[in-house]
Amino acid sequence: MSRFGRHFVRIRELKAFERRFISLVVDHPRVFHARDEALFRYALNLAQVNLFRTPEGQDISLKEEVNGLRRWMIESLVPLLPEDAEPEVGSLRELAPVLSLRVERTREKLLARHVSDFGPEHLDAELRQKKLVMVLGGGGGAGLSHLGVFSLFKELGVAPELIVGSSMGAIMGLLRAIDKTYDPVAAALALPKSLNYNEIFRPFTGHSRYGFPGAFHMNLMRIGRQIFQDLLGKPVISFSELPIKFEIVVCGIARGYEIDEDEYRQDEGIVRPNGMSPLETTRKLKLFFKALRQLSKNPRFLNEIVFGRDALTRDFPVVEALGFSCAVPGLLHYDIFHDDPATINPLNDLFERDNLLRLCDGGVINNVPSQVAWESVQSGSIGTRNALIAAFDPFAPVARGRNLLWIPIQQIARLGVITNQPYADFHTTFRTPPNPLHILVNSYSRLKGIIASARNELEADSRYMARALEELPPYGSWKIHQPLAREES
Repeated sequence: MSRFGRHFVRIRELKAFERRFISLVVDHPRVFHARDEALFRYALNLAQVNLFRTPEGQDISLKEEVNGLRRWMIESLVPLLPEDAEPEVGSLRELAPVLSLRVERTREKLLARHVSDFGPEHLDAELRQKKLVMVLGGGGGAGLSHLGVFSLFKELGVAPELIVGSSMGAIMGLLRAIDKTYDPVAAALALPKSLNYNEIFRPFTGHSRYGFPGAFHMNLMRIGRQIFQDLLGKPVISFSELPIKFEIVVCGIARGYEIDEDEYRQDEGIVRPNGMSPLETTRKLKLFFKALRQLSKNPRFLNEIVFGRDALTRDFPVVEALGFSCAVPGLLHYDIFHDDPATINPLNDLFERDNLLRLCDGGVINNVPSQVAWESVQSGSIGTRNALIAAFDPFAPVARGRNLLWIPIQQIARLGVITNQPYADFHTTFRTPPNPLHILVNSYSRLKGIIASARNELEADSRYMARALEELPPYGSWKIHQPLAREES
């Protein structure tokens, strides 16, 4: 069990109840008085508290003080709002005064016991406002759907505090993480519209240092430097320099796994300026499928590596980590052959610490890393622990007749996606994403079409996410009068 695994087990039912409660009040606007809604949402935030950061920056545990409230809510409230049956709204309304008293007693106990640590204004600042955390899944060109995600939250006026990306989700996440304010036009125009394949992709020569072998070595730094130069005026940036906290998931392969690098060695001249022929593409994809099958059969050798989270990788160049996260095993090889100490030293330390042999695509180990995001929040990466985690999966096997080539890979990734799903407050599966092979979009109008399609799919969840991110009124507003509730018309 992970570092915060026990806490997740304690609050998992409350997280699920909170999702159902938000859906209820959005779908049925008159089912609760606004005061009762604020009470329930404040109580849910309070009951899920574990660690709390004081004004002095110290993390203290509030678990014991809120345990009583948490247990009572799980026993008394959760059964009244079941997942597959009609909610017992009347009973929830009747329990609102009792909940108000329990919240008041819990809050008083907290403030009395920690009077020298924080005041009521600090506690309420934590509990009244959720911060947005984005989780962006991989999937090649399908990941362009994330541009619709950015557009949605731009419209809602909400900027993320943390972005966690895997594979193509890491590329898209980086576009959003470079600025608190988001300019969709600038971001779209910064994406490369064409590539000189001979400059970016070179046949794998049979030598790897840190990356898992693939048919082609990709020079991602060439693209990354240009994007950074266009958007930031500087060619290289580290995780610590980004204005939005950003983490990239990479798959680490442990020592002991056997790799035959000669199997992936290619002849010079196989890459043409306009890319490979369909036959050559098919041959190379076979290498990819073989590598993926071998890795999936040996999960004990696979480790989840998160760049940008700890002190070891916080000053690591973002593009280098991104390259490893996008290095499709057996197909695309990414590596570092220079000796810049700022890059090589932390990478060597990482390999030694985690007993690593090679690195490859983050989607192999965790394609939609919601648990990574949740644990990062719980560890205090963004200060507050009161966050809304919104996850987006563009690579699920859901579109019949579309992208059939990728279904076997999607099915392998699916188990990990399902395992991670409970950690997200909202999880959106795109059903009509772009083709994973179409990474480049050569016109702005085509990008606008991709954004519009994604926005259309996000419409169903947008109201719920907007409501969950709304700031709650000042504490105790539900006590102005005896809690009331209007009947639904």
